[in-house]
Amino acid sequence: MKLERFDPPGFLEDFNDEQRARWSEIISDQFDAGVQGRPDEFDFDAPREQFYNPTQVETGPDAQSVDISWVGFPRSVEVTSVSDLQRWRKTETSRTLQDEYCEWSVERDPDSGKITRVSFTCEGPEYWRFLAETTPEVALDLYRRFVNPQVELGDLFLSNGQYNPLNRWNASTVEGAMHLIQQSNTLGAEIELAAGSSVVREIDGKVLTGDRALIECGKYGGVERHSDPHIGGQVNSLTRQKADVTLANPVGLYFDDLSTADWETPDDSDPKSFWSYVRGTEEKPVRAVYEVPPEQGFVVSDITISGRPIAFGAQIADFVRIKLTGVATRFGQSTVAPMTGCRRDKALDEAASLASFAFGSALDLERAATR
Repeated sequence: MKLERFDPPGFLEDFNDEQRARWSEIISDQFDAGVQGRPDEFDFDAPREQFYNPTQVETGPDAQSVDISWVGFPRSVEVTSVSDLQRWRKTETSRTLQDEYCEWSVERDPDSGKITRVSFTCEGPEYWRFLAETTPEVALDLYRRFVNPQVELGDLFLSNGQYNPLNRWNASTVEGAMHLIQQSNTLGAEIELAAGSSVVREIDGKVLTGDRALIECGKYGGVERHSDPHIGGQVNSLTRQKADVTLANPVGLYFDDLSTADWETPDDSDPKSFWSYVRGTEEKPVRAVYEVPPEQGFVVSDITISGRPIAFGAQIADFVRIKLTGVATRFGQSTVAPMTGCRRDKALDEAASLASFAFGSALDLERAATR
């Protein structure tokens, strides 16, 4: 059957009925764009016939949901750092480095410098732009509740009245993190990633199966991330089974889990007990906090991981997993033939052809001049 509508991420209840209807339309339009691809701009990009909009196309009775998860710490920083200390420190200089659909902000005791609280978010910026510009008072209330009670309405908007996602209370690693701001951390990127990676590709008679080979050929995300190559590989493994694929409702990025193996607390209490989901549902949480209650008598930095005190929120991010949920249906029924080329920019092809033509013309003129 067809999905009646797309719900807000995490089944959040911030919207009124009119907003809910409009939000579903916005997400549906993005799905349609994902199905169509951009054939006017790229060769071997479209059609993406095994990806579908579940509000327009039925999901079959054989449907299977698949959780796809990855580590929240940015691999792009990890592979360019020479030590753990360097990578932890680096990721807390700017949220623009936190590119695994997981961003965080750290609160410290002003006297000791110890960490008292780390707030994590995986909420997409599109949701917040829509919410803030349609019901600004709701956005303000949420900022005050989850970030800081001192937030003022004017802090959240530009002079032209548009919502500013990079406002003071959401732009750094120390003053709060209401939602994602890194340019690749968007719901649109999630949908495009699923759509683009759904294309089965056959190069020189061989079907591509490796995560890296697929993303380098399909160009649907960042190669040096934990998330994108893994997500793409998992989606493509389903379409190679001649299935159709989509994203589960509600479309969003979610926290999967926190692993606290080899963590120790001063009083031998369970370190996992200080991790809590504060927004979204238990199955689809979009906001998490790591904080020790005052009555415990210690703070986050008094907890050790592999014997090292927690001095950075990034140490926690090493053990956070983020997920999305895909859906596959109509296994074995797709008759779509694999694409036999890698996605490439038509403008670059045209430029290369013009350069080749110009070079050939110059050679012809040179030959003519020497006759």
